[in-house]
Amino acid sequence: MSIERHTHTPEFDQKPTVTERKFLPLFPETLERYRQESRPIKQSYLSHPEEPFTLHFREKLGTDGALHYHAYMKDVGTLTEDGITRLEVSAPIDERLYRYYESEGAPTIYKLRAEPRPGIAIDFHEDGTVQVESKDEAAWQDFTAEHGEHFVDTTGDSSSTNEWKAHLAFRQQNEGRETLQPLPELRADDIVNDILRQDNRSRVVHIGGRSGSGKSTIVREVREKLERVGYRSVVMSTDDYHRGTSKLREYNGGEVWTHWDDAIVYDTQTMAADLATLASGGAIYRREIDWSIAEPVFTGVIEPADIVIVEGIYAKSPDIVQSGSLVYEMPTPLATCIGRRLMRDMRERPEFADPAKNLGYMLQEAEPAYRAQQNGESGQ
Repeated sequence: MSIERHTHTPEFDQKPTVTERKFLPLFPETLERYRQESRPIKQSYLSHPEEPFTLHFREKLGTDGALHYHAYMKDVGTLTEDGITRLEVSAPIDERLYRYYESEGAPTIYKLRAEPRPGIAIDFHEDGTVQVESKDEAAWQDFTAEHGEHFVDTTGDSSSTNEWKAHLAFRQQNEGRETLQPLPELRADDIVNDILRQDNRSRVVHIGGRSGSGKSTIVREVREKLERVGYRSVVMSTDDYHRGTSKLREYNGGEVWTHWDDAIVYDTQTMAADLATLASGGAIYRREIDWSIAEPVFTGVIEPADIVIVEGIYAKSPDIVQSGSLVYEMPTPLATCIGRRLMRDMRERPEFADPAKNLGYMLQEAEPAYRAQQNGESGQ
């Protein structure tokens, strides 16, 4: 699967980034004294090494004797002589959410971690290897002054990453079977060919997928290809049928609404009526959501067209999918979708761009709502 890769952008440079280096000790026995002060960590991955983003969940025994849970999102970063500089976002999660994602049998590693000084971590892995990670050059210089220059720099070596180690362990435990490997991408040419094979000229195409899956890109490609062969198309997004803050607050008994990815947020029944009007040859009002006030507005008229393309996270809602419609799902993996959405919000919607809160929301709200839709469950 071809997945876009991000490099540094102006918005990236203003957001939480780290520069890290990794080392293997030539004489790991000299670091054994740190083992007794280390803490156990269980780290599970919901991403694949081929993706441009890494998503993992960590269970760690704290100094208070309690288990603590966090989610971490990183991009591939940029390798320089100073190390890998990358976006790194973390969010605390509760045990219930940790178990929700862990239940998928995700690739996992177990290790003991000691942190002899801020910016330096020593990991004693279950397979017997010892690895040192530095996120502070001054601290690293102090550390090597104490322990000598007996370390091999493995920064940038994919086999030195915890994600790679987790997937290797999974393969070893499952007779070489891969997991979380990205599926082949959905191709615009295939969608257009399916459309052209339909008997009637008036058709409805549904393209669903997580936020950040690339729906807008493939919709644009499909429309361009259809235009070349003489078909006019219009696009309707389930996002445009957002009920707005006022309606949702009323629905919530006057309380502030926070479940923005729930099925009830989108008025798919009104969308179904509009689709029926277009199919019968009538025009409909064009809707959009004005994010400055988080309310729906009417911005024009949509006339009937040869092809109607419905896209959005609820594009496959049973309210709007009719017999004979062509239905597709973007197969972009979870980690890549979350990473793209984080980057997009930092760039386009800075008022909602607290990366830690965004990550927590997408794991707590957006992904469970998406899965509920995929399983045919109703929203709140």
